[in-house]
Amino acid sequence: MTIRVDPPGRLRASPAGVVPVLTLAVALLVAGCGATSPTASPSGSPASPGASGGTGGAGSALEPGATPWPGTVVEAVMTLALADAEIQAAGADLGAAAAYEDLAAMWGAADGLATLVKKLQTQVPRIADYPESAAAAKAYEAAFPDMLQGATTLRDAITAQDAAGISAGSQQLATGLEQYRLARREIGPLAERAMLMQRILVK
Repeated sequence: MTIRVDPPGRLRASPAGVVPVLTLAVALLVAGCGATSPTASPSGSPASPGASGGTGGAGSALEPGATPWPGTVVEAVMTLALADAEIQAAGADLGAAAAYEDLAAMWGAADGLATLVKKLQTQVPRIADYPESAAAAKAYEAAFPDMLQGATTLRDAITAQDAAGISAGSQQLATGLEQYRLARREIGPLAERAMLMQRILVK
């Protein structure tokens, strides 16, 4: 996760019973982020082997007569796909923090994830009304609210030293991340196609 903010105040040791619950949430996060291969790379090469959609590999071209997507749809699809790497990084951060029972690191990872998801939510309406990306938008709409609220609750509960809140936030985050698996599956083929569309837009 690229965003790092120090938690306010001095955090004490992990409240009893919190780490097992958080560890379960982290396991779900890692599973959700690792269920499929990364969708796209910053270099613009598809990195999602086996993705459907008939576009083939990185050297493929759009089929004859294909309708170019609106530029806003292409941009939003690529933003959402590339952000997956940051969500994977959040999983690694939370996993390490839980393993060491490091509340300050948990706070930073939760805060970074909340900030990222809040930013990504603004991209979802840009793909919601376009037929080819509507299913992906629906998947993100199902996942992001619980991811955002769960990460926010977890962060704020750590600040307040609220064990029950940490447990509740972790569980809600896990629920959102379970939904995020579907969003990953939807965005992968779209990202490959969006990269082909980008080549049309820049010509």
